[in-house]
Amino acid sequence: MTLERTSPQNTSAHEPETTPIPLPARRTGPDAVWWAFLRKPSTLVFLPIVVLMILLSFLGPLFTGDPVAIGHPVLQAPDLQYPMGTDQLGRDYLPRVLMGGQVSLLVGFSVALLCLTLALVVGGLAGYYGGALDVVLVKISEFFQVIPGLVLALVAAALLGSSVTMIVIILAVTMWPGVARIVRAEAARISQLGYVESQKAAGFGNLRILWSDVIPNAMPPVMVATTMTVARAILAESGLSFLGIGDANRPSWGALLNSAQSYVSSAWWLAIFPGLCIFIVVLAVNMLGDSLNDALNPSIGRVK
Repeated sequence: MTLERTSPQNTSAHEPETTPIPLPARRTGPDAVWWAFLRKPSTLVFLPIVVLMILLSFLGPLFTGDPVAIGHPVLQAPDLQYPMGTDQLGRDYLPRVLMGGQVSLLVGFSVALLCLTLALVVGGLAGYYGGALDVVLVKISEFFQVIPGLVLALVAAALLGSSVTMIVIILAVTMWPGVARIVRAEAARISQLGYVESQKAAGFGNLRILWSDVIPNAMPPVMVATTMTVARAILAESGLSFLGIGDANRPSWGALLNSAQSYVSSAWWLAIFPGLCIFIVVLAVNMLGDSLNDALNPSIGRVK
């Protein structure tokens, strides 16, 4: 009996062809950060609140009537006709609260923008160049940081008059050093990285490297600090307006609280509604800042 050697048959021809299933592309870079930020539950709750408050403050007065018109019932409690009641002069309180939001939000975002601009210039130059320039710029920021904002506001209001522009300048002057310190630390760290050294060796100018590579890569923690500055500025402006430092022609939420002091027991709505608006906006902005910080530093939440 002889055994015949048989060649193995090509069984692959009978097997069904399989194609690899493509995996979903993973987001990387800045898009991944913003995607993670927008998907967070706190962002889904508080971002619409901030947007709604901005729309109501700047578009609401166009549909709610004249905030300075009198002739309404005096100290009318909230009802269907007057959702937020009326004040001691017979003015509808709803358009006044919405107009107060314009001032408070405008001051908050304007101060944050000015603080960011000053911080990027001063902190970026100090952190990137170092040396004597760093020492000088740090001393300048420390000088402005120790100035008490309330005392400076009182002196400026007495000498130059109180206005929204003056309050924005005063708050920006006293708040920008905190953001500048973060910019300086990030710029000093990034300036020591390999790709910055490579660009220097390639002959690129220092200012070009600073504004095109160092500053953009330092922005994540700076944006978190700037977001927190918005809430701090709103609270500071409300406190100054409560003390009577503000534009009497454009009362903010703090000014409305000031005028409601004498009527807290008899007209509770005069203090409740502007105070509630301050609380909601500051809480929402702070929560958005925390969400942005978590998106930029995803490992922080896992560290116990």
